[in-house]
Amino acid sequence: MPGQHDAWGAQSAPSAPQPAAQEQAWGSAQSPAAAPYPATGGGASGDGRFGEAGFFKALFDFKFEHFITVKFSSFLYVIAFVVAALMWLMSIVNGIFLGLAWGSMNSFYGEGGFNAFPLIVSILFGWIPSVIALIAMRLGLEFAVATVRTAQNTGRIAEASQR
Repeated sequence: MPGQHDAWGAQSAPSAPQPAAQEQAWGSAQSPAAAPYPATGGGASGDGRFGEAGFFKALFDFKFEHFITVKFSSFLYVIAFVVAALMWLMSIVNGIFLGLAWGSMNSFYGEGGFNAFPLIVSILFGWIPSVIALIAMRLGLEFAVATVRTAQNTGRIAEASQR
């Protein structure tokens, strides 16, 4: 129709009437791409291929159709956090022992001493390797989870396009 404007404000030329099937836009409610996935958690198809599986079922799945990465990444991150805290504590303990050894080496009269410098350094800067390790673990877990989710979504799209 004359005087009609498209989405960018340009005037569109009149066109011949289109059949109803050709007027359907991608992503509309009737197109296969917009069909919602079942809410049962079974994935795109009812066979549960991309759905949730138990730990041992996913562990012994030699076709790698079920993934345990997404489920257990938060558990692995908590363990990494505990290990990072233990790394900092071990740094502090090492600072205490190094301070004792350094203090006893510098005593002239045979009496053991304590040098506080290694302890202070380990308290102030000993957390840095722990945080770097925690960041590296987080990046690795995020990469793994993103890869698994990409694989799951690609499988769902492939199954939806085959229907």
